[in-house]
Amino acid sequence: MQQQNSVARTGINENRVTQALRAARQQVRLAQAGAGRRMQDVLTELDHILEDQIVAIANAAVDDSSDAELAGNWPD
Repeated sequence: MQQQNSVARTGINENRVTQALRAARQQVRLAQAGAGRRMQDVLTELDHILEDQIVAIANAAVDDSSDAELAGNWPD
């Protein structure tokens, strides 16, 4: 039972992190509008980094769920 509760709490925290990364990404995109060429380059790179991290979190969640299911620890 304890493992199921910890998985649920972890998922909530991971969702908050993902939401924060998405908000940061939106701010980066807004900042690009009035930025100079060099700043736009840096902000574009940051946008890509944030997207990579969002995808990495989603992939890790899927992998962890698959691992839990294979181990027979899938929460009800």
